[in-house]
Amino acid sequence: MDKILLVLTGGTIGSKAINGVVDVNSSEAYSIVSLYYKRYGKDVDFDVIQPVNILSENLTYDIWLDLFDALDNIEYKKYDAVIICHGSDTLTYTSAMLGMLYNKVNIPMVLIASNYELANEKSNGLRNLRNAIIFSREKIKGVFVSYENNIGEGDIYLATRIVESDPYLDQYRSFDGSVFGKVIDNKFKLCGKIGREKLINFKPYILKRPVSFDKKVLLLTAYPGLDYSEINLDNYSSVCHYMYHSATACVQGENTNFLNFLERCREKKVKLYIASFKDRDVKRVYESSKEILEKGAIPLFNISKEAFYIKVLINENMELYDIDKNWYFEEI
Repeated sequence: MDKILLVLTGGTIGSKAINGVVDVNSSEAYSIVSLYYKRYGKDVDFDVIQPVNILSENLTYDIWLDLFDALDNIEYKKYDAVIICHGSDTLTYTSAMLGMLYNKVNIPMVLIASNYELANEKSNGLRNLRNAIIFSREKIKGVFVSYENNIGEGDIYLATRIVESDPYLDQYRSFDGSVFGKVIDNKFKLCGKIGREKLINFKPYILKRPVSFDKKVLLLTAYPGLDYSEINLDNYSSVCHYMYHSATACVQGENTNFLNFLERCREKKVKLYIASFKDRDVKRVYESSKEILEKGAIPLFNISKEAFYIKVLINENMELYDIDKNWYFEEI
C-alpha cells in the first residue's frame, strides 16, 4: 500500500461554499481523505499535515517560508510521494518555486488543485488527487503538477513548465505546449519532449532555499502605453520584465521607452532581466530587442513568466553551494 504525505495549504480544494461564498475551512480540508476513500477505496495510507491554510490569492513570501519549513522537516524516506493541495490562482508560482528548490527530493512531489470545492459535483479535485497517486507509482523523482483537462485526461506537468490557468475554462497549459504525461483510464502515459530517462539522469541544482525574501523583485509585463516613469524602483533589487512574444518592448516616446527605464535601473543599481528569448545565440532579433540587449538588459531563454519571476527571486535571495551565480540561465 502506498504511503502518501498529503500537505494541505488551503485553496478551493480545501474550501467550503456557504451562501455562495467560497472560503477556506480547516475541517473541510481534512475531508479530502475520507472523500478519497469513499470514492476509490483504501488503497493508500495517508499522513496529513496543514502548515498553512489560505486562499491562494493571499499567498505571500512569508507563506512560502512557512511551507518551506514544513517541507524541510519531512522524513522523505517514509513516503512513496508527497502531494501538496494548493489553490489554483497562484499554483503555477508555487510549483515553479518548489520545482527549483525541491527537485533534489528522491520521491515524486506533486501539486494538485481543484476547479470547485470538493463538495461540488463539478469538482475535479479528487480526480486530480487520484491521478497524482497513479502517477507517483511510476517512481519518477522530481516536482510535478496533476490537473485534469477539459476532456477528462489527467495531465501531468513539470512544475517549472506549467503556466497560469485561463480565466474562462479554468484550464492550464504547458509553456512549450506539451504536457509531461497523462493519466487515462488509471494508467500513466508519457508524453511530450522530456522523457523518463532525461529526468532520471537529471542532476538537480543544489540550492539552499531562501530563509527570507528581503531582496524584492518587481515583475512587469509589456503592454501598450506602459508608463515606466510611474514605476518606483526604491525598494527593489531587480526587475523581471516579461516582453512581448517576440522578445520586444516599446523603445519610443519619453515615458514609454524601455531604454530610458533601463538607464534609470542602471543609475539605481537595479538589475533588469528580460524574457523570453527563443534563441540562446540571439542571432535573429527585432531592432528594439537589439538595442535593449546592447544596453545591458539580462536575457533569459524559453521560460514562462512565472518561472522567470521565481528564478530571479530565488537568485536574489538564495545561498549557494557549488553552483555558478549564472544558474538562472540554465533550463529547468
